[in-house]
Amino acid sequence: MHSLMYVSSVRGEFSPADLEELTTQAARKNARREITGMLAYNGKSFMQLLEGNQAQIEALVEKISKDKRHRDLIVIRRREIETRECPDWTMRSFVVPMERAGDAVRLSVSLPDDFEFDTRLLFTSFGSMVRQTSGGSAS
Repeated sequence: MHSLMYVSSVRGEFSPADLEELTTQAARKNARREITGMLAYNGKSFMQLLEGNQAQIEALVEKISKDKRHRDLIVIRRREIETRECPDWTMRSFVVPMERAGDAVRLSVSLPDDFEFDTRLLFTSFGSMVRQTSGGSAS
C-alpha cells in the first residue's frame, strides 16, 4: 500500500463551506477507490495525506495538481506502508487556525492516535504556521 503527502497553496478565495463541499466530494470518490486520508487547511494552504493503491494515488495527485483550487503542489513524502494511518476515513478535513501559543499542542492531541510520529510532526508543523488574520496581527 502507498502513502503520499503533499502541500499546495490555495488559489483565490476558499471558505469553510468550500472545504466541507470538497471533503464530502472527496470522501465519496475515495470510498470507490479504497483511498483514505486527511486534508488540513490553514487559511492559505492545504496539506493532505492519501493512502491506497499507488497508481490510484499518483493519478489522484496529478488530477489535484491541475485543480483550479490548488497551485504550487509539492509532494513532501512518498512511501510504502503496511497499515493505514487513517483506516476509517475516506477523507476527513481539519481547519487549523493556529493563531496563538498552545494551538499546536491542541492540534497535535486532536490528530488520530494511529498517526506515526513523522506524520503527526508534519501536520502539527503545518498547522503551527502563524499568519496575519484580518484585523489582527501575527503572534
